[in-house]
Amino acid sequence: MQTLQISPNILRWAAGQRGLSVDALVDLVGKPKKHETLVAGQFSITEAETLAKKTHIPFGYFFLDTPPVAAQRTIPDLRQLPNAEPLSVDFFDVLDDVLRKQQWYQEYLQEHGAQQLNFVGKYRFNAKLPAAQIATDIQRTLNISDQDRKQCKTYGEFFTLLSERAESIGILIFKNGIVKSNTHRGLSVSEFRGFAIADTLAPVIFINGKDSEAAWIFTLAHEIAHIWLGESGVSDLPANQQKNGNTLEAYCNRIAAELLTPEAQFMDAWEQATAPKFDTLSKTFKVSQLVIARRALDLGKIDWATYQSVAVARNKVHTTGSGGNPYKTCPVRNSKRLTRTLVASAMSGNTLLREAASLLNVRPETVMELSKRLGIR
Repeated sequence: MQTLQISPNILRWAAGQRGLSVDALVDLVGKPKKHETLVAGQFSITEAETLAKKTHIPFGYFFLDTPPVAAQRTIPDLRQLPNAEPLSVDFFDVLDDVLRKQQWYQEYLQEHGAQQLNFVGKYRFNAKLPAAQIATDIQRTLNISDQDRKQCKTYGEFFTLLSERAESIGILIFKNGIVKSNTHRGLSVSEFRGFAIADTLAPVIFINGKDSEAAWIFTLAHEIAHIWLGESGVSDLPANQQKNGNTLEAYCNRIAAELLTPEAQFMDAWEQATAPKFDTLSKTFKVSQLVIARRALDLGKIDWATYQSVAVARNKVHTTGSGGNPYKTCPVRNSKRLTRTLVASAMSGNTLLREAASLLNVRPETVMELSKRLGIR
């Protein structure tokens, strides 16, 4: 059996990519009796292939003398949770996938003479500017009313309404709980909840679908605030954020809170609600109980200790599945707006069918079936 020698530098780099020690990295191969040999970099072809598959690192990288130079990602890391882990390979694979789709859409829009969107970066981050002013502008631009929220029976329905209104004005909304279409690579809510790319032609918002439905809504509103401020970034929306913070993330949270729970309406609802208030108002405003508690804290209705008790109780995240009908999940994972545009382009012959399938992370026959279900000929 041929033995391959992998550089110690490459093994250390690969371990770092997965947040592991070299010992833990070679354990992924599943050959405990060969542990010392593997740590020394001596692999069979099959063992090297197994390591590449387990780490999601291209096979050829293991035979470089020095680690490859990482592409410079331009999205700022705005996460606020203490001791946040470095962003993982899974996150960057998702980001790269979204950027690839965005690039296609940008080129499509340019070819069709699309104009830049004037709401992207309409305001600049200034903690002294009332968050309500920006929230009102977002509400008017998205054409969202209190009646719209009341007509939504579930959190999921309200999220769908908000995301479709956002897409109607040109924002691409992606929601996925896995890397591309790989059900074995689930995303971590503790790592990130969403990110925004504030491009003036094709702005993007990604929502971590592993979060709860109620959490999707606030994350979406938070990332929309990023778009209005022209600030790209990845967010974790910390529950333990101190009151009256003046960071960009705190400001986007205040905009999102005012958009989803306008102060006047919230105060009226708070006074009228019977116990349990947090649950009642959560259902009324279609946001999580933690968002309700945070709003109550900021408006002086509860103290910090009460808020913290709700935060601790709601700390356990309810994750949602990523499976289901591929013809329904594909447009959600890939932005309904982009999916329809891409499928239409493929059906008209302007985009190769295999390219469209690759961008959507599906098979060519799925693109064909999507065209029928979306009414595209």
